[in-house]
Amino acid sequence: MAIESEMLADAGRYGLRVKEVPIGVRYDVDGSTENPVRHRLAVLLKIIKDIEHNKPLYSFTLPGSILRMVGLYMGLIFLRTFYPGKGLEFGPTMLMILLTLVGVFMFFAGILLHSIAGLITHLGHLKPEN
Repeated sequence: MAIESEMLADAGRYGLRVKEVPIGVRYDVDGSTENPVRHRLAVLLKIIKDIEHNKPLYSFTLPGSILRMVGLYMGLIFLRTFYPGKGLEFGPTMLMILLTLVGVFMFFAGILLHSIAGLITHLGHLKPEN
């Protein structure tokens, strides 16, 4: 199934059309030996990897920005409670720092991966000189 997902994505990328045709199937033979839950998870992970490779800005930068915004919002809540002298709540403060750092790292990872993908594409279009 992961192969079919990749083939459909490649067909769409190259402007090909997909046409459904009737097929014949027999259900009286032995079924698959793979666990269906494990198989579905493998297909889902393959689709996620394809998205990460083809669209790193969407898969890293956007969630990183959201995490960073949530972390900054929690920072504002922290300042609102800490500034009047109500004390320091350790759990939410650590969560704020964690979300902000993970968000910033994901944001920059998305930008770097997008740049690297563009560089690889650019180098692939260059023809070697003889």
